[in-house]
Amino acid sequence: MVDVEGLISTCKKYVLNDRNSVVISEPYIPYIPENWNGVLVLAESQNLSVGNSDYVQSLCNMSTDERIQRLGYSPEFIGVYPWDDGSIKLAVEAALGVSASQVAVSNAVLWSQRGGNDQNVNPDLDLQSLSSEVWSELFSILNPKVVVCCGKISLNVVSKSGWKGDKVLFRLPAKTAISRVSGMFTENDLLERYPEVKKVVDSNPSWLSGGYKQNKIFFACHAVSVTSENILIKH
Repeated sequence: MVDVEGLISTCKKYVLNDRNSVVISEPYIPYIPENWNGVLVLAESQNLSVGNSDYVQSLCNMSTDERIQRLGYSPEFIGVYPWDDGSIKLAVEAALGVSASQVAVSNAVLWSQRGGNDQNVNPDLDLQSLSSEVWSELFSILNPKVVVCCGKISLNVVSKSGWKGDKVLFRLPAKTAISRVSGMFTENDLLERYPEVKKVVDSNPSWLSGGYKQNKIFFACHAVSVTSENILIKH
């Protein structure tokens, strides 16, 4: 059993007083399913720009404890966009041979910032460093089998936390960046060359809905390609 109260207590030590520097003051604990398999996926940070103001307002209406436990209020909406849109779900199942329903999910940087016109910006180095400090304590409680880092910021935060266990690095599934490359391949060829991806796609067609189908398939193929066989977790 995961010590959820210990995770919450850790986050409470890191509530920021300067509300002008971040959108929401509280960091948050990962979404952890009841049948967690030990795999923890970390994207970059929540997008709390003005475009997501309804979600931000819902966070503001919560208590401190609720904000710290904000991820996963609904199985269909964890609160980590590249997971919720199916991109990382597809990649993790294909690359690690696990069920996405048994995977814990969060972001590496536990606060979000806005720039000009209240748009989302990459978290600054201070927040990345502070997040590494928080994760150092969270990892000691969670003790995951594998940490999947999506993007260099995620990898840097995890590495600086002192985590010495197994980790896998995927690219961040950013739509614009992946679109530049994914269109150079055909869907059928990708699925033929990566049967692990085809198997998951055939079992979970809804993960490809909402657009950017080719991107999601290409990203999953990338994940399979960069994941070492000794990382696979079979059940």
